Amino acid sequence: MKKVFVAVALATAVVASASAQNKYKPEGMSFSAEINYSFGSGSIGGNTGDGAWTNGGFELPKYGAKFRLFIDNNWAVRLNLGLGTGTDKTTDYFTNPNDPDDKKEYETVGKKTTTTFSLMPGFEYHFNKFERISPYVGAEIGILTNTTKENEENELDETTYTKKTPGIGFAFNVITGFDVYLCKGLYMGCELGLGYDSMKTKRFTETTEAAGETHETEGPDSSLKSFFGFHAQPSLRIGWHF
Repeated sequence: MKKVFVAVALATAVVASASAQNKYKPEGMSFSAEINYSFGSGSIGGNTGDGAWTNGGFELPKYGAKFRLFIDNNWAVRLNLGLGTGTDKTTDYFTNPNDPDDKKEYETVGKKTTTTFSLMPGFEYHFNKFERISPYVGAEIGILTNTTKENEENELDETTYTKKTPGIGFAFNVITGFDVYLCKGLYMGCELGLGYDSMKTKRFTETTEAAGETHETEGPDSSLKSFFGFHAQPSLRIGWHF
């Protein structure tokens, strides 16, 4: 009888230990979703924060979301989505240079909008050595887009200029990071990666509307820029596991 009690106690301890191990972390065939916001620039090379290239670096979107499907306790497939947009609007005031007697003040309104998007599928391998912390390694590959649109309206001659510059590219990253589970299903985390990204900016299209007529022209050149190196984005990641 004593041996039976010992066996039951050992079995109970094993079950309790397994239960404690899975108290916070996700199990197989479960799903998680998170949102993140990046506070600063990313890739080494200097990013302006508005989706522009500078010294070879491309700024990935500051706002993003990530979805993960955990195949088992270790392996997960992921889909990282990013979206960023920034607008710069200026207004110039002037008088009619061709008519000194015209005292009316006219305006030229200009607006520049840059929109970036990324779609990055990948995978993760998690190390289950801690109860609340889940470190992982993985990789991702996907596409990037960058579109800049500029508008200018001249009130005096009622002329409108529109310039659109599209860009498309791809990226590959080897990543590492960790999740910290605050309670059942709720976690925060951070990530670091080493990767390559490339962006091709196509010829711009410029449209002019004046005196009831529309003229469209294309830019004379395009460009291709790439970057390889570490990219560390200080970001706040908050996710929920289902």
